[in-house]
Amino acid sequence: MLEWQANAGAGGLMVRPMNILLLQGGGALGAYQAGVFEALQRADIEPDWVVGTSVGAINGALIAGNRPQDALPKLQEFWTRIAQPSHGYGAVLEGYEAGVAKMLALTNGVPDFFSPRLPWNIPLWQNLGNDPPSFYDTSPLRRTLETLVDFDVIGTRDFHDGKRLSVGAVNVARGTLRYFDSHRDHLTADHILASGALPPAFPPVWIDGEAYWDGGVFSNTPMNYVLQDERPGSDMPINCYVVDLWSPEGPMPSTIADVMLREKDIQYASRAGENLHFLREIHQLREAIEMLGRYLPAEALSDPRIQSILALGHRAPVNIVRLLAPARENETVQKDIDFSYSTIMARWRTGYRDMSNALEICPCQRDPVSDEIGANVCSYRSMSDGRLEEA
Repeated sequence: MLEWQANAGAGGLMVRPMNILLLQGGGALGAYQAGVFEALQRADIEPDWVVGTSVGAINGALIAGNRPQDALPKLQEFWTRIAQPSHGYGAVLEGYEAGVAKMLALTNGVPDFFSPRLPWNIPLWQNLGNDPPSFYDTSPLRRTLETLVDFDVIGTRDFHDGKRLSVGAVNVARGTLRYFDSHRDHLTADHILASGALPPAFPPVWIDGEAYWDGGVFSNTPMNYVLQDERPGSDMPINCYVVDLWSPEGPMPSTIADVMLREKDIQYASRAGENLHFLREIHQLREAIEMLGRYLPAEALSDPRIQSILALGHRAPVNIVRLLAPARENETVQKDIDFSYSTIMARWRTGYRDMSNALEICPCQRDPVSDEIGANVCSYRSMSDGRLEEA
């Protein structure tokens, strides 16, 4: 685990960094995140704080809602339970298997995840029976979460209090994004279901008298919450691992099917690039404030107003390792409902491979970032042949 040597004076005290794992939404694509977590855990990197949206919230709950030694087995159990067919047909039939899985998801739902509502209970134009406005019922996911997640072990900001968990959901009536955070909220299965309630497939989830939908409807980028609301790096070193499931870049589409796929990628792609630029600017401003403070006379330094300004220049290093998941061959707009066993396992293996490689080549994982640098970003795009390319 990366450690940072603080300027703490005597003895050069080694300060443990906060490890943050950011997981965006993406349905079946979330198996890639599970592989990333396995690679982190095998590298002895345990997240202290997991921030997720939609399937990122589900994976986050499985990670934060279990003891460290149980988190990976619970992830494996979840993704095995929802796989359909429940076993692989072999490499030759992977395409057929994926097609069957997508058809089954649309017609029969996904085991232990969601099931279709009866046609006469779907209020397409009028709602005479006060039925939930959705095509599917997520009660199976609630039961799965209550079986695999111990919500009482989810922690707060205290390192010794378990892993902190934050999940994003959008208030249907207000149109505002809210992060339910175990630092201040007692999280339950309802909060995870709300974060993954993608309309019109899934019904809204009511919390404290208000209805919530999938946070990805508003923003599929958990980094916004971490950077804007929590301001990491202001008082302690940060290691931040960002996992993006949708590609912000892609070829010009030539067919309607290509257009639908490209539109979906753009809609749900992370705005991490903009956020990382914002982070660099913040650290440059802090560095400028700190430098100016060195040239101020003692009289100015004693002014409380100047002291409050100089306090803004205090910063601890922030290391960010960002992965952009690769596109698989022959992907379609329905790639996020491909819950076939072979595709899930392939995405899992790819996530493990990519994060393992990233930890090997990212400079901030080999050399702790000094207090003079402030922020270091390693952003990689995973290629279909297994290479990592700087993004």
